Amino acid sequence: MQRHAEMTCPLPIGSSNKEFIPELWAQEGLAILEENMVIANLVHRDFEDEVKEFGDVVNTRRPGEFQIRRKKDGTTLAQQDAKATNVRVPLDQWFYTSFTIKDGEASKSFQELVDIYLRPGMQTIARGVDRAVLGRCHAFLRTPAKRSGRLGALSAANAKDYVLEAREILNVNKAPAQNRNLVLAPASETALLKTDMFMKANERGDGGSALENAILGRILGFETYMDQNVNSIASADTSAGTVTEPYAAGSTSAMLSALANVAVGEYINVAGNDQPTYVSATNPGVSFTLNEPLKYATEDNAVVTRYIACDVNGNYAAGHSEAIDLDGWTVAPQVGQLVAFGTGAGRHTYTVIESWLKDTGVQSVILDRPLDLLLTNDDKAYPGPAGSINMAFHRDALALVTRPLAVPNNAMGVLSDIGVYNDIAMRVTMQYDIQGGGTVVNLDILAGVAVLDVNLCVPFLG
Repeated sequence: MQRHAEMTCPLPIGSSNKEFIPELWAQEGLAILEENMVIANLVHRDFEDEVKEFGDVVNTRRPGEFQIRRKKDGTTLAQQDAKATNVRVPLDQWFYTSFTIKDGEASKSFQELVDIYLRPGMQTIARGVDRAVLGRCHAFLRTPAKRSGRLGALSAANAKDYVLEAREILNVNKAPAQNRNLVLAPASETALLKTDMFMKANERGDGGSALENAILGRILGFETYMDQNVNSIASADTSAGTVTEPYAAGSTSAMLSALANVAVGEYINVAGNDQPTYVSATNPGVSFTLNEPLKYATEDNAVVTRYIACDVNGNYAAGHSEAIDLDGWTVAPQVGQLVAFGTGAGRHTYTVIESWLKDTGVQSVILDRPLDLLLTNDDKAYPGPAGSINMAFHRDALALVTRPLAVPNNAMGVLSDIGVYNDIAMRVTMQYDIQGGGTVVNLDILAGVAVLDVNLCVPFLG
């Protein structure tokens, strides 16, 4: 642990408790953060100690590679540059937790304050960081050939085949064999734990600890983890119908269906295909066309599930990073659900990383990144399909970039310090609130998430 900055002033006004020392809070807080993050500990981490502000753009590097060369006696060695590509990363993820420790609690020990305030506060930040990183799964969905599995259809019978499919895609993409990870939603983890890969514990050489402790360990070339923040929902706002004839894998034709009210832009799932597809064209009450070819064949009378669009409530500029409001739903958009805006080339997809009921019929959601486009009142929002979008990836597929925030000026009884640990910087700021009768504590982290290489991550549907 490094101390990045000194305290700017004496202890908060009105407090004599020696435990109100920002360095201690930063040190303990970062340790708790590290314990509670999963995917954020598995991706490329980029940290420099240059102080930055929210919205600043910094640069990280996409790792390069050398070309094969061969020589013979007497020839000169040809020098190569790895040609690592520069990637611009906006620092648009400002995670924070703020709380007030009342005077009556100020006499508690530091460890008591950690358990009451710091631990739940850091767990909230850890969830936010993990969800923001995992939320970028939509960037890797691309085409059916670039993902494995089926939404809602992962089972003990097919789990091994789908993991092998993900492995093969990464192999074909020349992903390094080291530093490969598979991060699973709880339901997907359960499906894998039921397979022979874990039931035959004696063949794994772990004495059965993987099954006993539900720690998946290394399977088929992946270090495997469960993360409760993986994009995953069990149900959504839907209507249903059927298709009226079978369709072969690879089909791009309009699918005959009397499904009512389906609209261009809405996510739609045809049973048997079970991919995150959406409607690109429709002949109402007669047929619809998907945005991509079928990955798997579908049967006559296969169930079609339509994920019903809702509406944007309010106007939001491009770059808006706080909550947006949605209405016009029966089942509100929820944490871990994809949501898209726009159609055709103007479509942008996000993940909901926080969601709460703001008012009757109005749901506030925070997305995995600031808006790429302007949204106006009553624009359509397209919530995504049920199921899980797990991730099979090499660490260089994504980067989590952090920079320290500035320490506040020495004014108004403010204490502040920045702790740095394992390429993560956190600022702790404290100030005594005379009117409120307590010490306000703010914990915050400034970060950006960048996609480094789309070929190094395979969405593993479950």
